[in-house]
Amino acid sequence: MKKQTLIFAACCSLSSHALFAAVDLRIDNATILNPIDKHQVNIISNHWLAIQDGKIIQVSDSSQKPDAAQVIDAHGQYLIPGLTDSHVHLKTMPGLLNTSPRARQMQTAFLQRQGANYLYYGVTQVIDPSNTATGMTEFTANGPAPDAYFCGAMPVYQGYNAEGLSYSKLHQHKPYFAAQHGDPAHELTQSQVHAHQGAQPLTRMKSDGATCAKLYFEDGFGENSAIPLINQETAKQLVESANSMKLPVMAHANAIDMQQLAVDANINVMAHGLWNWLAPNTAPSESELPTNVKAVLDTNVKAVLDTIIEKDIAYQATLNVMNALAKVTDNTFTFSSEYRTVLPPSQIAWYQSEPGRWFSREMGQGWGEISNQQKVAKLEQVFSQGQRALNYLYKNGATLLLGSDTPPAPTYVSQPGLSTYQELTMMDQAGVDLVSLLSAATINNAKAFAIDYQYGSIAVGKVANLLLLNSNPLQSVAAYNDIEYVILHGSAIERATFHIDALEKSE
Repeated sequence: MKKQTLIFAACCSLSSHALFAAVDLRIDNATILNPIDKHQVNIISNHWLAIQDGKIIQVSDSSQKPDAAQVIDAHGQYLIPGLTDSHVHLKTMPGLLNTSPRARQMQTAFLQRQGANYLYYGVTQVIDPSNTATGMTEFTANGPAPDAYFCGAMPVYQGYNAEGLSYSKLHQHKPYFAAQHGDPAHELTQSQVHAHQGAQPLTRMKSDGATCAKLYFEDGFGENSAIPLINQETAKQLVESANSMKLPVMAHANAIDMQQLAVDANINVMAHGLWNWLAPNTAPSESELPTNVKAVLDTNVKAVLDTIIEKDIAYQATLNVMNALAKVTDNTFTFSSEYRTVLPPSQIAWYQSEPGRWFSREMGQGWGEISNQQKVAKLEQVFSQGQRALNYLYKNGATLLLGSDTPPAPTYVSQPGLSTYQELTMMDQAGVDLVSLLSAATINNAKAFAIDYQYGSIAVGKVANLLLLNSNPLQSVAAYNDIEYVILHGSAIERATFHIDALEKSE
C-alpha cells in the first residue's frame, strides 16, 4: 500500500484574480480539508473562501476580504467537499408493497423527502446507475436535492435487470438495452432494432446526458445460474466504444466468476464488492470449511482483486447490500434512533406491520430447517467476505469509491442518506483509513465519473457544494454525522432543515 500522506499547506492559496466586490457567501477561519487524490488530503489553515453564483471564486489567506451577503465564522470547524454517493436508486421507496392501499401515498411522500434525506447526511451529488434524464428531472423537482446524474443501463434480453420483459416491451422499459445475436428482432420496428445495435445505445445515452454506462454480469443467485449473460466480445466492444466517447462503464457483478468476466472486459468501475466467493453455503462460519477449499477460494479471490488493482478499476464495496439483507432477515431487527432522522413515525409503523414486513418474510424462506439466527449468520458471513475483499484492495492501493446501492433490494433497512453514512462507517470498520475514506467519498468518485471539473475538491471554479463539519473527519468517521451546514450551490443551509421532523412541520 502506498503511504498515506497529509499535506499541511499553511500558506497555500487557490485564489483567482477576482475583484474584491461583494459576494454571496464568505466562510472564514475553517480548516479546509481538500482531497487531492486517493492518498492525499491538503489541510489548509488560516484561509477564507468566497462563493458567488453557486461557484467557488476564491480561496485565500489575504487580509483583504470581499464584502459578503452572508459571512460564516467557522472557527474550530472543518470544510470539506460535499459527498458523492455513486450508486443509488431513486425511483422507488425501499420496501414498497404495490398492493398496499397506501402504496401511492407512501411512494409520493418518499419521493418528496428522499432528496432531503440525502442532504441531511451530506450527500450533495448522487449517481443512479439505471435511470434516465427524465428520472433525474423528476428527482430534482421534488424539492431540495443533491445534483443528480445517471448511467444508461444496458441489460440484454432476458438478462439481469430485464428478466420477464418481452422483447417488444424491452425498448420501452430499458431504452439502452444491448442487442445480441439471436434476439427476436422481428418484434421491433427497424428504427428500434437500429437503436440497440452496436454502439447506438451508447451514442443515445451520451446525447441524453448520461455520465456513464452500465453492463450486467449476473447469471443468477444461489443455486440458479440460468440468467443469460452478455456475450463477452460484445461487452469488450461496448466498453471500448464507451471509453472512446468519454463514458466510463460500470459493471454489476459480485461473484468471483462474474467479476472475472467484468475485469476481462476492461470495465472502469466495479459496481459491487466481491462478497460471493462461490463457497459451499453449508456452514455458518468460514472456519468450518475444509482447508483445501479455503486455499482455493483465497487464491481465486486474490486473483480477481489483483486484476482490479492492476487495471486500476474503481471499486464500490457496497457493503450496504449484504448488511441490509442480513438485517431485514433478522427477526430481532429494530429501527434505531438514526432511522428517525429520515423516516416519519407513520412510515416506521408501516414497516413494522405485517404488510410492511413482506420482504423480511420472503428473505426467511427457502433456507431449509435452520433457525433465523443461523440464516442471519450465513448472510453475515457473506458480508464479512465483502469486508475482507475491501480491506485487501485498500491495503494494496486500489481506487475506492463511496457507493451505497440504496436500496439494494426492497429492504426497509436501507434508507437514502442514512445508508450512505452507514456505508462510510462499514468501510471504516473494514480497515479503510480516514484519508482514503474522504477521498473515496469525494475526489475519487468525481474522477471516476469524469465530473471532477465540477466536484470532488475545493477549488476555484468548482460548484460550491460543500459541508461544514463540527468535528474532524480525519480523526473519526462520526464527523460525517456532525454536520453544521450543507452548502448547496452556494446556499448555506442548516443541517437540521433536512431532518424529518423539520420536513414534517413544513408540510
